[in-house]
Amino acid sequence: MSRVTLYVTDLDGTLLCDRGTLKPRAAAMLNSFIDGGVRFSYCTARGLASAGEIMADVKLNTPVLLMNGVFIYDPLTGEYPVKNMFGERQRELLQRAVTDNGETPMVFAFIDGVERMSYISGAENLKTHLSRRKGDKRRRPVKRTESMFTGDIFYAAFLDPRNKPALDAVFTEKNGFRVSCYTDTYPPHQLWYEVFAAEAGKANAVRKLKELTGADELVCFGDNANDIPMFEAADRCYAVGNAIPELKAIADGIIGTNEQYGVPVFIERELFPEIERREFTDCLPDKERFAWAVSRALERERTTIGTLNEKTIHNALKYYYCDESGHEARFGGFYADGACEDGFLEVQSANFTYLAKKLPRMLAVSRVTVVYPFERMTHLYSINEQTGEVISESHRTNNSYSKLFLELYRLKAFLTNPNLTIRIAELEIDKKVYYKDERKLRRRGMKKEKCPTALLGERVLGCAEDYARFLPEGLDGQFTRAELQKLTRSTDAGLMLSVLEFVGTVRRCGKRGNSILYEKTGGEA
Repeated sequence: MSRVTLYVTDLDGTLLCDRGTLKPRAAAMLNSFIDGGVRFSYCTARGLASAGEIMADVKLNTPVLLMNGVFIYDPLTGEYPVKNMFGERQRELLQRAVTDNGETPMVFAFIDGVERMSYISGAENLKTHLSRRKGDKRRRPVKRTESMFTGDIFYAAFLDPRNKPALDAVFTEKNGFRVSCYTDTYPPHQLWYEVFAAEAGKANAVRKLKELTGADELVCFGDNANDIPMFEAADRCYAVGNAIPELKAIADGIIGTNEQYGVPVFIERELFPEIERREFTDCLPDKERFAWAVSRALERERTTIGTLNEKTIHNALKYYYCDESGHEARFGGFYADGACEDGFLEVQSANFTYLAKKLPRMLAVSRVTVVYPFERMTHLYSINEQTGEVISESHRTNNSYSKLFLELYRLKAFLTNPNLTIRIAELEIDKKVYYKDERKLRRRGMKKEKCPTALLGERVLGCAEDYARFLPEGLDGQFTRAELQKLTRSTDAGLMLSVLEFVGTVRRCGKRGNSILYEKTGGEA
């Protein structure tokens, strides 16, 4: 019988992106894991309304941990297997601590069976937080302090408390409390001082969830100080790259940041380890084979062989990289351009978004190579359609990778998958444009032809070091986006940095004035 691993992640700053939302690709990855039987859950300081809305696209099969472990909630049944409420004594001590010290916390309770969040209307320390929760139906503003302590109380949050030492003296384990104190992930980075019943807390909650699910192993992910107890309770624990140093120090390993899909990528690599393959690196083009591939592609077009309406460049690269017997391979309701000893082959000149539906299934069982045709050198011919005479000709060399990085950005969430390789085919192209006469008047339906004449070189992108070759010479050890833009010129530095940061080629290391500073990582993933 196989061992069952339970994966539990924090949300804000760990699974969620910097905007506090779950990216669609992350949700899709998690759903594919869950569909495969993986036990996945989250442990958050958020309540059900907030966390439930953010995680609505994930089809959870395991109870989740809310309010830093105050509740264990089962999304399949809508029930709470565990509730850790304040007793009468804790309720009295909480009210006294708030009143004696002039604090203005948020107090959470069930009032007439409905979860509510009571707070003093207009409290300065709550304004920023509440401005991000305008649609929260739990909000219950009151005018008097005593009005906050209605119902069955289970949790209180003090933002930037006025008298923390006094609160520490009251909210002790001896008095039946547990406290979590940390700096908020989001601006203005307030100090959060959270109070709940002693039986609650992330550590107790994840232990209880492991027991409820019958898991053999508990693996946790986090970013902040309130995740330390959860890490101490885990069998294995991993800090995201953007985590605080204190958490990284006790983690078993450091994974990608929240913006790099750190948690789902880690789980993906555990579930689908790298598939063995022959070494697939840059190499000198086989000129004879490429010339044959172009002639074969042209022959196919003349005889209308095949079912797909494909262009010469696309077909030529298919013949070059894959034997014809493997063309148009069917898999799981999809067609791949080819299948060979190195796995599936896809030739895609634009809009990598179309690959997003295929890749999850393909990468789970095989290596996938995406070939991107890069038109390095173009010979442009303007031709009189009536006489066939060449009206004019010109030549240009393309050194801009903007289109390439746009496509890589569209496929960004897959780039760290160990079974995906991007292969850039640098081509020499003949482009012919047919005009009505020598005046080169444009008209609708103008005939255009584009045919590859040579494969000039190839680049293979499979790891952080491969992407580092796009960084221009003369770039300082630390640099801003504007400084990179000066050296890359026609390539969009913003898109480039987004991709390079995601794959681990560069990382943020501070600020220079209002500009973000980046540095090369040396290829560390």
